[in-house]
Amino acid sequence: MENRDTIDKKEEQLPEDTITIDENEEVFTEDDLIIEKDKVLLQMEAAKKWIEIRRFIKSPQQQIRKEPAYAILISIPIALIFLVLAGLKTGFTPAFDNVLLFTIFIAIVPPGFLHHLRRRRVKRIEQYFPNFLRDVAEMNRSGMTLTKSVGTVSKGEYGDLTIEIAKINAMLSWGISFEDALDKFADRVATPLIYRSVSLINQASRAGGNVPDVLEVAAKDAYVLKMMEKDRASEMIIYVVISYMSFGVFLFVIGILSYSFIPVMSEASISANAVGGGAEQFMGVFDPDMFRRLFFHASLIMGFSSGLVAGQMGEGEVMAGLKHSVILSMVAWITFAFFI
Repeated sequence: MENRDTIDKKEEQLPEDTITIDENEEVFTEDDLIIEKDKVLLQMEAAKKWIEIRRFIKSPQQQIRKEPAYAILISIPIALIFLVLAGLKTGFTPAFDNVLLFTIFIAIVPPGFLHHLRRRRVKRIEQYFPNFLRDVAEMNRSGMTLTKSVGTVSKGEYGDLTIEIAKINAMLSWGISFEDALDKFADRVATPLIYRSVSLINQASRAGGNVPDVLEVAAKDAYVLKMMEKDRASEMIIYVVISYMSFGVFLFVIGILSYSFIPVMSEASISANAVGGGAEQFMGVFDPDMFRRLFFHASLIMGFSSGLVAGQMGEGEVMAGLKHSVILSMVAWITFAFFI
């Protein structure tokens, strides 16, 4: 009884933000538990990054196809080699601007192009995914097993999704469960919509839900999300157009200044230097080439940044803006190379 009373008194004396862990009276505050949790999460993130690096080293091509941003690890070294070799030839002359521009192109075009291809493929897969789930549900409801249902559906035409359905069917024929086959499919495609649908299907199936009903709910959910995505894209396309139009206006103003302001200022500088009497000190030496080069740099920066903004606004990804950046930067280069 004395021991019990002693323990009760000690528990009453403990602060409200403390938690007793075991019978040895080891006490941790809530702040200590939060710190330990953060440490565990940091260790998990570090381990995850290391796993990604190991996967990339083991199979670079597969990881680049899954995440095109990894292509920059190959394109940047190539771009730096080009920069050094071409820079040695041109030196720090105006021609070096072109070298620097194409160095940036070499670095960003591969990941931008691969990202564009992957996005197109993913869009086509997600377009047919609700139909695939709905057809499997109907086959399963008619009395077929999931394996036979997927096997029957795999003979149909579902665009780019057909190859993935064939892989799912092959895994099912090898004895892999339907849930595991869907998990592998989600890892290959790796999009939020597919992860969401597969997670919904697997959790409901493991909980003992009616599989056909679950598949139909997942199909309806995926279809609604795709419609919302299309509506968003159609509404945001105007901002992409605005980015292109604003850049066109910017180039038009630069062209007007190059054909009107620069020649006038150049003639004024020559006249001031010829008259003398202190006018040359007021006017200074006006270098037309320096101003054209400055306008060229401003156009490249404007084009590159406008492209990134267009990608973020129109498609919700900065990576999607790389193609716009390349197009606008090339327009700026062509404008200055042949018209200004």
